[in-house]
Amino acid sequence: MTKISNNGSLFRGCLVALVGVWAFGTRLAVAEEPSMYVVDFVSTAAFGSAMNDAGDAAGTSYTDPGCGSTCLPPLQTVVWRNGVRIVLPIPPGFSTITVRSINASGWLAGFAGDPSTGSHAVVWRPVGAGYEAMDIGAFPGTTISTAAGIDDLGRVVGFSTTQNFPPTSVTFQWTEGGGMVDLTDLGFPNESPLFLSSGGTVATPSSWYDLDDPGNVHPLAPPPPHFSGPGSYPAAVNDAGDQVRFQISTSTEFFPYLFRYENQGTWKQIWAAPAGHLAPYGVGSITRGGDITATVGGIGLIAYGPSAPAQPLAGKLSPAYGGGDVTIGGPINSFGEILAQLMVGRSPRLVRLVPVEVCTSGCLRVASIRMTGRMIGRPRGQCTPDAFNRVAASITVTDEGGRPLRGVTVEGRFLDDYWTDAPVRGTTNWRGIARFVHTGPPCVGAVAFFVDDASRLGRVLDRGTGQLTSFVIPQP
Repeated sequence: MTKISNNGSLFRGCLVALVGVWAFGTRLAVAEEPSMYVVDFVSTAAFGSAMNDAGDAAGTSYTDPGCGSTCLPPLQTVVWRNGVRIVLPIPPGFSTITVRSINASGWLAGFAGDPSTGSHAVVWRPVGAGYEAMDIGAFPGTTISTAAGIDDLGRVVGFSTTQNFPPTSVTFQWTEGGGMVDLTDLGFPNESPLFLSSGGTVATPSSWYDLDDPGNVHPLAPPPPHFSGPGSYPAAVNDAGDQVRFQISTSTEFFPYLFRYENQGTWKQIWAAPAGHLAPYGVGSITRGGDITATVGGIGLIAYGPSAPAQPLAGKLSPAYGGGDVTIGGPINSFGEILAQLMVGRSPRLVRLVPVEVCTSGCLRVASIRMTGRMIGRPRGQCTPDAFNRVAASITVTDEGGRPLRGVTVEGRFLDDYWTDAPVRGTTNWRGIARFVHTGPPCVGAVAFFVDDASRLGRVLDRGTGQLTSFVIPQP
C-alpha cells in the first residue's frame, strides 16, 4: 500500500527473467520465470514497506506481550536484518516514524511525524547492531518535509513545503556530505517525488528523470483512451525509467487500473480489474528486468518483464504452503525475492517469497502436519483469566521415497490470529516424527504451525512438496 499441480519440477525449462534465486541457502544466477515460490517467514502481525538485495526488510510490527486478544501492544517501526528485529529510534520531538526506502548498505529514508500537520525527513544509518536517526529537517524557508527514497549512493530525494496558502515548496536532494540541494537548480521539476530507484532514477506525478543527468526530464506520455493519467497514485521506477503506475479511468467511478509504463513512452494495462477503495492496493517495485509486483483489490500480483501481464502470486506459491492467499505483493529485489503478506492459518503474515531450485536427491520432505487443540478452563469455553489453549503439532519427515527419517532437526513456530509467534525446535524419532506442544492465551482464533526448516547432515528440505503449514481452532 497494499495451485499449481505438484509434478516434481520447480522450474519450466531454463530460467531467464530473474537475476538470482535462493537454492537452499545459496543465491545463484538464473534466467527465466520460476514455477514456484517458497516462503521465508519474517514476522506475524506486521506490514512491510521496503526491502534490499540482502533481504533486509523494513516495516511495522506488533510485539508479543503474551496477552492474546485482551490487549493491543504498541506498533513499532522496525528493520529485520539477518533474522534480527531492530526497533528504529524516533527523533526527538516526534512520536511516530514512517520508512519509505532502504538501500544496499542498509540506510533507510522516510519521515517523522504527520505530513498533514508537521513532519521532518529522516535518514536512519546502521550503527553496530542498531540504527541512528538523522533528522535532516526541512529546506530553508519551509517547515514540513518528507523523504521519498534513498538510492545506493546515499542520495535522498524528498519534498519540503509550508503550511500556509499558497505554500512555498521545494523538491530536494540530500546527501550526508552535501546536505540539501534544490533540485530545480539542476533543471528538475518542482514536483513531489513518488519513488527513487536504487541507481538514482526518480518518478514524479507527471515525469521521470535520472539524478546523474541534470536538466534531462522525461514527461510521461499521454494517457491511453478512457484514462486521465496517473496523478499522485503509487508508482515505482527502475534505473532505465520503466515503471509501474495506476491510470485513473474517466468513468463515473474514477477507479485506478494497473499499468506498465515503458521508458519509450508506451502504456500497457497489465491487470483487468480496478483497484477499489475498500481493499488494499499499491505498487511494490520494478526490477531492472521489468518484473513488477503490486496489489489490487487485496490480491498480490507479479508481472514478469519485459511485457507479461500480471498474475496472482498465490498461483505461483509452492503447494506445500496449503494454497494460502497472497494479499499484498510488496517490493521485489534483484534476486527475485518478494516482500509479501501471506495467509498462514487464518491471518496474514509478513514473509519473503523466494524462488528455488528443485531438490532431486538427498531431500527431506515434511509429509504431514497433524494438529490438535484444546481450550482449557472453567467455566468451559469462556475466556476467564485462568483459561488457556494447549495445541500440539506432530511433524512427520521422510526422504524423497517416503521412508521415515530419524534424527532430523525440525524448526518451526506456532502462530495465532493475534500476536503470538512462538518458535520451537526438535528432532524426529525413529518413526520420523517430531512433536511440539504450545501453551498460550485462549480466544485467539486459529493456531497455526509453520515449518521454517528441517535439516540432517547430507540432506536439505524440499519446500516444493509435502506440507509446511497447518492450523487448528482449539475447542473447549
